[in-house]
Amino acid sequence: MFKRLVESDETNLSIDIFEKNRQLGAGMPYSKFGANDEHITNVSGNEIPELVTPVSEWIKTLPQATLDRFNINPDKFNDFKVMPRLLFGQYLSAQFALLKQQAENKGILIEIYLNKEVADIIDYPENDKVAIKLTDGSEFLYDNIIICTGHKWPKKYEGKIPQYFDSPYPPSKLQFKVNHPVAIKGSSLTAIDAIRTLARHNGKFSINDSGKLTYTTEQESDGFKLIMHSRSGMLPAIRFHLEDSHLLKD
Repeated sequence: MFKRLVESDETNLSIDIFEKNRQLGAGMPYSKFGANDEHITNVSGNEIPELVTPVSEWIKTLPQATLDRFNINPDKFNDFKVMPRLLFGQYLSAQFALLKQQAENKGILIEIYLNKEVADIIDYPENDKVAIKLTDGSEFLYDNIIICTGHKWPKKYEGKIPQYFDSPYPPSKLQFKVNHPVAIKGSSLTAIDAIRTLARHNGKFSINDSGKLTYTTEQESDGFKLIMHSRSGMLPAIRFHLEDSHLLKD
């Protein structure tokens, strides 16, 4: 939405942006509120809408420490690869900063309010205005308001039933040792997120002498196992990119 406003022919604009957290652009899925280092995107760079810089070009500008953290080789990276979600969040934040610069170059006034949560929206039809009210009680008056609600995971049983979680977000709440079987309701991408976090904190993956990937639980998590419960029994489709085709067209 911000990109469309910046690229419009309208320059007589003043835009205020309110973000309840401190990172702009990443939202819940691509920040610490929705991902850890082990979580990856479900889309590749070639599938996201065009922003300012392609992902494959942006990757080449990253410091070595960031590349090492996410095990990224910029020489082998391309827009057909999925990437760590936290890294993608950094990309979105960087693109937002570039769009902000474009807006300012066009004379569009931009004001960004971080760590500010909107609590309510108030309509003033007699003045043809609308206001937003923050959790701290302050109000801001505008001609138009665009609502980008993002994600909210309601809690029904979490906090009431011990060791029950309505969602795996933020993933930090699943970073604990388990010495018993764990049930996961569902088998889609959200379930995979839970599996990645729990598996990472209760064991490790390694390549055995036969060249196969294996998983070994830690000593204090010897009874750990994951059991997925699904009505459909379908796992998410596997997404991968082949540099060279391994299938014949016929």
